[in-house]
Amino acid sequence: MIPFQTPDVRDVTWVRPLLESEGLPLCDYSFPVLFCWKAAYGFQYAPLHGRLLIRLRSTLGHAYYWPVGEGDPTPALEALLQDAHGEGHPLRLIALTLYHKHWLEDAYPGRFRFEEARDGFDYLYDVNRLADLPGKKLHGKRNHIHRLDEACPGWSWAPLTPADIGPCLALDAAWHREALSREAVQGLSTLDDEHHALVLALEHLDALGLEGVVLRWGDQVLGFSLGAPLTETIFDVHFERALGQVQGAFPAVNRSFARYVREKYPKIRYLDREDDMGIPGLRKAKLSYYPDYLQVNYCAVETRAP
Repeated sequence: MIPFQTPDVRDVTWVRPLLESEGLPLCDYSFPVLFCWKAAYGFQYAPLHGRLLIRLRSTLGHAYYWPVGEGDPTPALEALLQDAHGEGHPLRLIALTLYHKHWLEDAYPGRFRFEEARDGFDYLYDVNRLADLPGKKLHGKRNHIHRLDEACPGWSWAPLTPADIGPCLALDAAWHREALSREAVQGLSTLDDEHHALVLALEHLDALGLEGVVLRWGDQVLGFSLGAPLTETIFDVHFERALGQVQGAFPAVNRSFARYVREKYPKIRYLDREDDMGIPGLRKAKLSYYPDYLQVNYCAVETRAP
């Protein structure tokens, strides 16, 4: 039996090196994601054979991530097969790259059925393009920020500090209440999940290695953003909040964080603004920034025993 355990913030010292060992360009393989969203998805993990085994709840039993780490992944995958079979289910792997798909096809020919997981594609944007908003396509974003300049003259942004946690929690609570009332008819249960995840992120900011920016106008917090490096060239934007009634606040947060990342991390080429979870409004918003590419990922479902 695999000794799965629920993510604890103190695990970051041994879990993060395993997650980073393969440099996967998917936000799923991020310690803040595993820790902050553990209640929503039932994340559990365990070290085995030099790799990190990760499982989560799904509507069809447990699903599993690729066992990240070093060395031959076969023993870890065999352990996952046994765990799934022990529950009476086929092995279901998610958040797989094209490389993983090809590896499984070669190692287990004909054993898995593969599908693209469009709702889980990561949206990646050139950091310079989000920092500068050049060209005709992003003209509308620049106009929105001009509206913010007019409504809140002298607004500014600065790196997020521990002193900002309280005001950011208050802004998120207000944003959450407003979003619930606005989106109730659409049944977006992810709103509660995201709220709880963001609270955990802010409460464990330093331990999770998260950093961000805060927008202010005088003493008022207009918005904030949080993220962390995912690979040497990709920075993951985990959370973003802004006052919806203040036009231009959201694009200003987006642009400000891009400028912060560009200045602090000169090797970063892309901002990963994560997936859209299949939510139409979120997909429209992410596409409106014209992503440089969508990081395709796959799910693999075992269709027959060996």
